[in-house]
Amino acid sequence: MSSETVRWLKLSIGLATTAGFVWLLAREVDLDALGGAFAGLSVSTVLLALTFLAAGWAARIVRWWWMLRALEPTLPLGACAGPFLAGMAVNNVAPFRAGDAVRVLGFRRQLRAPAMAVAGTLVVERVLDVAVLTGVFFLGLLGLPDGVFPRGFVVAMTWLAGCGAAAVLVLPLLVPVLGRIRERLPGRRRIKGRRWAQAASRHGVHLAEALSLMRAPRRMLALLGLSIAAWACEGAVFATVAAGIRAETEPMGPWFSLAAGTLATAIPSAPGHVGTFDWFAAQGLEAYGASAEVAIAFALTVHAVLWVSSTAAGLFYLLTRGIRPRRVRGGVPPVPGRGGPSAPPATPRTSVATTIRAGAAGEARCKR
Repeated sequence: MSSETVRWLKLSIGLATTAGFVWLLAREVDLDALGGAFAGLSVSTVLLALTFLAAGWAARIVRWWWMLRALEPTLPLGACAGPFLAGMAVNNVAPFRAGDAVRVLGFRRQLRAPAMAVAGTLVVERVLDVAVLTGVFFLGLLGLPDGVFPRGFVVAMTWLAGCGAAAVLVLPLLVPVLGRIRERLPGRRRIKGRRWAQAASRHGVHLAEALSLMRAPRRMLALLGLSIAAWACEGAVFATVAAGIRAETEPMGPWFSLAAGTLATAIPSAPGHVGTFDWFAAQGLEAYGASAEVAIAFALTVHAVLWVSSTAAGLFYLLTRGIRPRRVRGGVPPVPGRGGPSAPPATPRTSVATTIRAGAAGEARCKR
């Protein structure tokens, strides 16, 4: 089976999953009651939610900067903001977490870090996010009677929490292992002098450098604190929207919805997590007493606030850099690769595919 076929198969499965969850949302919904729930929203509510969301972005950007700065102390904070926003935007409009590939491959010069080092920081980022979200989820679950929330999802989250705990323990142990592989691999008789062996050794070093962040307790505590702050700001977005639509729910409801809806984005779906996020976010609020129509209005509003703002911010950054984010597909999509003091000026209306090829070729020449 060709890689193109596999990509289309994955996309088809995601679209089918989205269709199923959209149907679950739409069935037996009273449209009049749903419209009444939306009517309670005001411009001031949306603006306040956007303020909290921007604060959460700031905390995430600082967290990423702290990780990258450990690898390159001279890296300025501003160099991380654009790539972070661009990655979110591409994730919103392209399948297969393409925005993560954008952050890893597209801004190496601007971030002053090789691709595998950037990838390692994203691994640490995901571990921290899962730790915070699963903690909020199980804290919210304690306030619910048995059987109120889908049991299958609870079981899946238990496994996810276990995997996250295992990652915290195992990933730091990979650092010395990667170091030994780096030392021994190029010297093997059969592969001595092979370019791929040298490249594997180099990438292993870069990944080990990033994962070594987890071996410093003080740094990990600081990163965990920033993660909690970031999710607290995003939880405030959920609480603000819940108050704006006058959801009659307990205070924990929006926070439980935050954890359930966000963790559900791990389920394969259409770009932007349409359907999966909305259904589980609505279920989270409904579990704490909101009516079905109010819960759905709440989930759709939160999703719109998150999606529209992050997509607009990220695409604005890409377009102002003269890069057209089109035809982004597959696991390694076309990405922007300009930036930083040493990068050449951006060429207007450059396609992202051309940009990544030029950036990769330039990096290879520099290494030679």
